[in-house]
Amino acid sequence: MGWVSTSISSNITTKKFVEYDAKRILGHVYEVGKIVEGKTVFGQKAFYISLKRIDSGYVSAMVVLTKRKNGTVFIKYIPEEEGPLYFEAPISFINSLSITFSDTAHEWRMKCVEVAQKKNWNVLIGKESA
Repeated sequence: MGWVSTSISSNITTKKFVEYDAKRILGHVYEVGKIVEGKTVFGQKAFYISLKRIDSGYVSAMVVLTKRKNGTVFIKYIPEEEGPLYFEAPISFINSLSITFSDTAHEWRMKCVEVAQKKNWNVLIGKESA
């Protein structure tokens, strides 16, 4: 899925819009769960969303990329099965997901854990702030 743009009011946060849009687009199949906000890199902010299938209870992850400019939000959805190149999802978020049988999703989850562990280690030894 490519980028989609929508004009929104300046008093709506990007996170609130992501929650609204995910429920609007995915709500007929998934219950939108936890939403974790990542850092902004190259003008894009990543959000990590857990999605629980209504029919089976299976919980997976979706990375939602956003860009916001002049009253417009640009948004792109990337399922974990497509191997997003954003790895800031915290370990607690990864642990809330169901077991996956997708090799690509598993690799993405393990990379997120690796990045989180490295960040935690760097904070512990004083190379990085929390």
